[in-house]
Amino acid sequence: MAECPPEPKCFKPAARAVAQRAKPYPAGFRWLLESVMESRPAEQSEGGMYAATVAVRHECPVGNLSRRLQDTRIVQWCVDHRDLFQVSGPAEQVREFREWAEAGGAVGHVSTAPDGLLVVTTACRCGISPEASIGQTIRRAGAWDIPPIVYRAGWESWRMLVFGDRSLRELFRELRQRGELQIASLKPIENVSMEKMMLVPAADLFAGLTDRQSSALLLGMRHGYYATPSATNIERLAHGVGLSASTLSEHMRKAEARILLNLRPHLEAYATRSPGEVAVEDVQSVASRRRPRRDPLTLA
Repeated sequence: MAECPPEPKCFKPAARAVAQRAKPYPAGFRWLLESVMESRPAEQSEGGMYAATVAVRHECPVGNLSRRLQDTRIVQWCVDHRDLFQVSGPAEQVREFREWAEAGGAVGHVSTAPDGLLVVTTACRCGISPEASIGQTIRRAGAWDIPPIVYRAGWESWRMLVFGDRSLRELFRELRQRGELQIASLKPIENVSMEKMMLVPAADLFAGLTDRQSSALLLGMRHGYYATPSATNIERLAHGVGLSASTLSEHMRKAEARILLNLRPHLEAYATRSPGEVAVEDVQSVASRRRPRRDPLTLA
């Protein structure tokens, strides 16, 4: 469960801190710098570096609410003693979440959309001490958590970077003491692009897919249905798995719609890049096409 950071403190240079600037850093940046230094292990970690996604179920207000709202997906960011919740699911469950949020009397903003709700609180709704939180447990092990936290059916999903084999073992041991633990993915980071790896977690991309829907998509991909030109058709695929063409087609359409819906925020962010970003990309593209070829024997 996420916890709010402590109130920003005055920056005091330490042995391993950077030198004090003549003009102090903003308070938010000072808190970030101090929290990173405090979460670092005393000794340099050794061993592999890992990207992990885990699901934890334990006693906490948002997690307990998620157990009741079985079909609702709750995404949480905790920033500066405030929470931002993105909620999607059946209308009656989304309405119950809103009632829960407003019951605390600390809702500062609500936006509605056809597929859910966005709620910003003016106070933290974590309801759990920082020492007992999952976030603090992760940081004590020397790992970094990557927001947001995703809740589904009482399970809260965390993404993290873990530095060293010893830190990995310590982290999983501590999490098991907090509650039930499921390791969704664990892979070593070697020559992986960090920027690309951290953009869209698989748990978000495939959230809401049923086993039948994911199996239908894989069937189509494995047999070339999505190739251009297509190597097969719905009738042949359906006959091979003993389903009617209409049933298999429905599974595939629902799976495609769900993935596109999950991708929508990322696609909209990409499509609405600032004019400056688009202009820079256009200039770089034109410059690369117009750049004259140089004679390798020319010195200047």
